[in-house]
This record gives sequence, C-alpha cells and structure tokens, in this order.
Amino acid sequence: MLRVPHRWCVALLLLATCGRGEPEPADLQALRLPSGALLSPDGSWLFVANSNLDLGVQSSTLVVLNLRALDNSFAEAPQPAGAELSVDAPCRVSEGMSEETGMKGQEIVECEERYFIQREHSVRLTSGAGNIALDRPSGDEGPWRLLIPSSLDERAVTWIDVVRGAGGIEVDCGQDAEGECDAAHSLQRLGNDANGARLPSDPARIFVDREGYRFAYLPHLLGARMTLIALDAEYGPTITDITDSSEAFFASEPLGKGTLAGGFAVDQRACNPADPPPTTEGCTRPLLYASHRFWPGVRLFSVETGRDTLVRFGNHWLLGVNPYAAGDRPFMGEIEFLDPEIGDRLLAVHTTPPSLSLVDTSQGPDGEPINDPIDSVALCHNPNLLAVHRPAQAEAMAFVSCYSDDQVAAVALGSFTVVATIPVDDGPNELVVDEARRKLYVVHTLAGTIGVVELDSASPRHLQMIRRIGLGG
Repeated sequence: MLRVPHRWCVALLLLATCGRGEPEPADLQALRLPSGALLSPDGSWLFVANSNLDLGVQSSTLVVLNLRALDNSFAEAPQPAGAELSVDAPCRVSEGMSEETGMKGQEIVECEERYFIQREHSVRLTSGAGNIALDRPSGDEGPWRLLIPSSLDERAVTWIDVVRGAGGIEVDCGQDAEGECDAAHSLQRLGNDANGARLPSDPARIFVDREGYRFAYLPHLLGARMTLIALDAEYGPTITDITDSSEAFFASEPLGKGTLAGGFAVDQRACNPADPPPTTEGCTRPLLYASHRFWPGVRLFSVETGRDTLVRFGNHWLLGVNPYAAGDRPFMGEIEFLDPEIGDRLLAVHTTPPSLSLVDTSQGPDGEPINDPIDSVALCHNPNLLAVHRPAQAEAMAFVSCYSDDQVAAVALGSFTVVATIPVDDGPNELVVDEARRKLYVVHTLAGTIGVVELDSASPRHLQMIRRIGLGG
C-alpha cells in the first residue's frame, strides 16, 4: 500500500478536519494520535503526548499510563477475542492476531487504555505535541520536569512538573479545573517577554543536556532555526536564544530541488576532562550534534554558557550512504550516541535513502571528533526515530521505526546487521526501551495505540509485538 511521508500525512490529517465545526474537548483518558512517550525514571509510569495533529479536538494532551497496573493485568488470563472489556477485565486477545503477527497462533493481548489512565494525571496543552524530554531540576530526589514542544495553534514548549509522594504522583502545569495548562508553563517568546521574538514554526525534537549544563535544545523542521532554553531561570525555563533566520543554522537540501532547510534531533558528546576537544574549552561548555533534516549530515554546536547563546561549528556530511540515490526528502532523522558516557560512536538514521549509519566520532590529531561514517545498513521505508537497547550481558541493539511500512527494524550493533523487521500497528513513531521489563514500547500515531515488543532473548516471542495498549481497529 502506498504511504506518504510523515509531513504530508500531517497535512492530509489537517485537511480531513475542514468543515467539521467546533471540535470537542480532548478526552483525558484516551490515546489519540499519540506522538511522544517517556518512561519515568522509576519505571512505574509511561508519559504519553497525544498530538491532535488533525485538530479534531480542542488540544493536545499529556496522559500517564500506570505500568504496574498494566503488568498485573497482562499477568492475568485475557478475555477472548471480541469480548466486552471492563475495569475488572480490561484485556482481551486481539481478533486479528494471526494477520498482525504473521505467525499463526501467536497472540497479541490488547488492553483498553482508559482503565490505566487516571483523569487527575492528565492535562491539556497546545496542539501538535511532539516528543517528551525529561529534566530533573532538583536532582534525583526532586520532581521530574517534562518538556513538550508543540507545533500547531500557538506553538510553544510546555513544561510540566511531576511530584512524587506516598500516594503516587501529582502532575502540575498550573492547570485549571478542565486540565488546561496555564500561560506561565508555556514558553512562546524569547525571554518569556510579551515583546520578545516568537518561537519559530515547526519545532522538532527537544533534547535536555545530560552533561550538567542547564539547557535544552530545540531544532526546527523548517526555517533553518535552533532554539536554546535555559532551565534554571528565575521563574522556570526560559527561551534565551533563537538563531537568526538570515544565518541558517541548518543547511538546505543539496540536490537543487528546493530550499527546505531545518533540523530534526540533537544528541550530546561526552567530554573527558583529561582529553577535551578544543571546542569545549576544557569541558567548560557542551559539545552537541544536531541532525539536518534536508541535508545529509550533522552540525556541531555549543553554548556560550555565560551569555546563554548558541555557538555553531562545522557541518559534516555523513556519506556512508548515497543521498543522490533517491530523490525523496527529507534526508536525516534521529541521532544517538551508542555509549553516551564515552561518545566515540554515533548512530544516525537516514530517512533517504532508508538506512542507519555508524559514525566514528573519536578525536583526531587536532583533538576534535573526526565524524567519519564507518558502516551502514539498509532499513525499511521512511525511518525516523531511534532507540538503543543496552542489555548488561548481551549485544546492544538499535530499533528504528519505519513510519511508512508499519515496521520496526532491529539492528544488532556488534555485527551491524538487521536481525529482524517487526510488524507493528499503523504509523510507528516514538520508541521507548524499558530495560527493567525487557520491553520496547512503540507509539503508533495513526493507529492510536502503543505496542509492546518482547526484548527477552530467552523468550520464544523475542522481537515480536506481544501486547497492545489501546484496542486495534
């Protein structure tokens, strides 16, 4: 079946809502066009952002799945296929299990999501919600802070605090009785000033610094812009820099077919104080990588920490694959360091042509990373997002979601080969590895479900989707 690229899917979703009249308030106990997900540090909760990309309801939402309650329900015998579900019997065998798995007799157990989402944990935020990044502003014992960029309506970054207590969690974004986050928790302008520059259009994937610098970084899919957010401002996070549109932070596509320019994802290279790259000024400022969206490579950049402004370094082509082999755009997807504590190998998703590259980012004779692709492997169509499984006693594995093929590619990182292509639901997007449970959560944007893939290598269902949160169509 023909599938269009993600950005055109969004346009079609928007067109489909024309003429419907005033939309209803968003359901606070449902999965609807989910886009982002984040596992809580204690493994008890899965935070999920519902995107509302079609503007079919009034807003995006953040909902919270109780994973311990789901564990208990999955441990019980499921109801038969087609059974009515209830709070006492929330799971059943999926009716289409044989077609979905491609293996006769391999059950997928599906659970109604609303029985695992508490209304008081849900909030409403600006439409177009994307990924969820985690900040810990008070250290390990303090609240979790979630940052969620939104691309529609009043584009913004919403910050939400999650406070833990003996009775569970409390979610706080200054929300009113209807769950609407207040304006103080919505970053829309430079310096949080009503007269400040507007947050640029099309925010992509937000990334929170993990080396101790108190910043978050937000590339934009269009307009060649990058936004810097200071996390420790007086009244909460504050936008402190937005790159000028006249000096493109991201390059435009190189094939002479257009002028699109933008970024997609950010990751951070670890800095060794005993041997720091010169651009880090002795590990006093971060060294960051951003993937271009319409140019086959990455840009390196940093922050002037005293001034809270962005500093750009060079662009680097990643020519482990040939971008001229196909005329489709975009070129690049997510990037992630294989070992974040070392930072000598970078994984880079190429949306066009569909592939995953391994990049050597070890330091060369000048002390700077050499950024040379050393291996690549072909993937299913329209890959974008990446997650790495790092088991303690086994080979690391990368998972890449292929939005157009309804598949997730599993790449063994020792041999750098695709060891499985896993059928999943419609529109696989965000991927979350749960190392403690040895599970992979796959957010299906178009299906409105979350798949659960088995990562236990001892299981006969290894690398198969075995469960579903939400009911299949």
